[in-house]
Amino acid sequence: MTYREIRTADRRTELDRATWAGPVQLILTYELTGVGEHISEMISFGTVYESKPFFSYGVELAPDEVLTPGDFPLVSVGIGAWDITVSDDEDQTPFYLGAEVWFNTTTVQVYQYLFRLSFEGVAVRNTEFFRGTNG
Repeated sequence: MTYREIRTADRRTELDRATWAGPVQLILTYELTGVGEHISEMISFGTVYESKPFFSYGVELAPDEVLTPGDFPLVSVGIGAWDITVSDDEDQTPFYLGAEVWFNTTTVQVYQYLFRLSFEGVAVRNTEFFRGTNG
């Protein structure tokens, strides 16, 4: 085998999906006290998702908080912006490095909330295979 044939075979192995990527679920806890609109700083995933990860959340009150009857909080959460890098190959494939999350809480009483943020998707195992991503 020539060097080129060996390198081509190696590259095929590197780009085999089972080799270069796998499922990852990242769960973060974000603490927030107050009423109204809030935006997080950019949250770094610590991994590189090969496509936009699925986002979901859950919320609970801090352990010492007590709900006031007739004043249950209404809470919504969403993605304000993604931290994306683009590969420098022909495809210009986007890779997801992080997210900015917004929160909206509506209630009369000020509560302390514990949000569980979940990002699920296929993440790159070895970012060296993808020029333009440093993970």
